[in-house]
Amino acid sequence: RLKELFGVASLEAFGAFGRGELAAMGGLVAYVELTQKGKLPRLAPPRRLSPRQTMAIDAATRRNLELMQALDGSKKASLLGVMDRSVTGAGARLLGQRLAAPLTDPGAIAQRHDAVAVILEDRTLREDLRASLAQAPDLERALGRLALGRGGPRDLVAIREGLKAGDAIARRMSGMTALPRDLADAIAHLGTTPELVTRLEHCLIDEPPLLARDGGFVRQGENTELDEAKMLRDDSRRHIAALQSRYQSETGVNALKVRHNNMLGYYVETTQVHADKLDREIFIHRQTMANAMRFTTVELGELEARISRVADHAVSLELALFAELVEAIACADTAIAAAAGALAAIDVAGGRADLA
Repeated sequence: RLKELFGVASLEAFGAFGRGELAAMGGLVAYVELTQKGKLPRLAPPRRLSPRQTMAIDAATRRNLELMQALDGSKKASLLGVMDRSVTGAGARLLGQRLAAPLTDPGAIAQRHDAVAVILEDRTLREDLRASLAQAPDLERALGRLALGRGGPRDLVAIREGLKAGDAIARRMSGMTALPRDLADAIAHLGTTPELVTRLEHCLIDEPPLLARDGGFVRQGENTELDEAKMLRDDSRRHIAALQSRYQSETGVNALKVRHNNMLGYYVETTQVHADKLDREIFIHRQTMANAMRFTTVELGELEARISRVADHAVSLELALFAELVEAIACADTAIAAAAGALAAIDVAGGRADLA
């Protein structure tokens, strides 16, 4: 099952795993498949951790040390609550993971200290990094939603903005020499997907809707056919306004309005007082309300059908482009996940420097 998941003929390249470890990994994958209805998020290849790499803390000691939450259940008075100065969700999660599993290797601990020291000593750098990180959406969460087929246009924008923040940080630190290994490793994973960022920048507007099926998230000029469909749709809506004006003029009823709802579609509405002034051979009764009556006309029905066809075509084009962008992100998911991890690591170092 694991070989199939990672597309390999053997797991040996990932490490030497025992029978119990393989069973545990297989059980985890089965659990995720079950809870996610057969869909799997992006899973990193397995890696074996040395049991001496981090400090083992039993449950009772962990609880009494109040690492993640205080004895009263609050986070604020816990060690995490006191230390957390991160500006991203991923940074806060990584800090929690590090506090829950403290390193035991003095060399590795010193590398983390070196990363904090560089940011601590340069106040301008610290402020620039934290300002860029504050603009970075949660890459990890957006990538997970897209992988599970639950993402929307805002997740595409989150990927774009997160990668752009990473690019800005990489440029800011590009001229620095003798960086500690932790920071150098993090910077190496930023700015690696410029073509994807450019494509997302050209394709997507700045503030898209929540759902892809709503449409309206593609930037004008990206797709000629889509621009034409939108123009025809908007032109048809102008026809609705013109039709309302003509009906008001022909009937002499200024209170007459052409409205729309999801149940009836487009309809003509006027007050009960003015309803008798409408020619019933032209205006076909559809609904009577407490203070209004609703009608339709053959002309309005034909216009509505044309608007619907054009609008559906525009949405189908946007959905096709959305699927293409999701596929492009899936092809770069390893690089995006690495960038997410790098931003989290820099955020943790920056937060600890701010605390210091």
